[in-house]
Amino acid sequence: MKTKLLFIFLVSSILGNAQTLLSENFEGTTFPPAGWTKSNTNVSRAWDLTGNVFSGSSASSIELKTRFTIAGNNSATIDWISGANTANLVSPAFSLVGATSPTFSFKVKVGWGYMISLNQGNLLAQISTDGGTNWTTLWNEDSEPGFTDDGDGNIDTDFYNTVTVQKSLAAYVGQANVKIRFQYVANDADAVSIDDVQVIANGTLGTSEVSKTKVDNLSVYPNPTKGIVSIKTDKKIKATSVIDISGKTISTNNSETTDISSLPKGTYLLKVDFSDGTSKTEKVIKQ
Repeated sequence: MKTKLLFIFLVSSILGNAQTLLSENFEGTTFPPAGWTKSNTNVSRAWDLTGNVFSGSSASSIELKTRFTIAGNNSATIDWISGANTANLVSPAFSLVGATSPTFSFKVKVGWGYMISLNQGNLLAQISTDGGTNWTTLWNEDSEPGFTDDGDGNIDTDFYNTVTVQKSLAAYVGQANVKIRFQYVANDADAVSIDDVQVIANGTLGTSEVSKTKVDNLSVYPNPTKGIVSIKTDKKIKATSVIDISGKTISTNNSETTDISSLPKGTYLLKVDFSDGTSKTEKVIKQ
């Protein structure tokens, strides 16, 4: 009886593990991860880890790393440049032979202003069934409803939303040489990042993610400011911290307003921690 139960457990474990065909959270120390490849037409702008792309100790670098790191310590990121760039990040090959209802999912962050409103760049998620010779677009950030505008008319203060994307791969069941590609095509656009890429052999699409993914909107105003900073968000605030350019936390509270009138003129970071465990950081200029 024990032998039979052990056999059933082992078979269940093997089948359970086999359900995940591709999984990458970009938490390794090398990039691209094993089996992944990258290419870019502009030699100075390639996909990399957020910690490598924004590696400086300045307030700006710290803010950008925080902004574009979606989960954990790193995400896959590509920075903007004033010239043209086409950059690809390609997954290892996997098989959909035997899959019944495969799903592809990932988390993504883009800025509304330059990528969508001005449309100076495009981020595409694509699939190949011949090992990377031909590609079909599964998703384009322009058609993603989860990315939203803050409505203030200022391109430079628009939202940087994180959205979870899920796509069915049912049309590709039976294909044995499948790859996923994230393609960034832009000219003087904005940085973007992706994380938690996964392909499940027999999954289901979550209804909340099919219709519209909940976003983590955050607006800080007025900015620049002479004193009071107000925070507008669709989440519950756990704590708000003011951080100077050296990384020192100057003050912390849990309200939707912060008073920095007593601080010297300059640039600060406003870090907002939410009750759901996530956080966002915005640059604030004290006049």
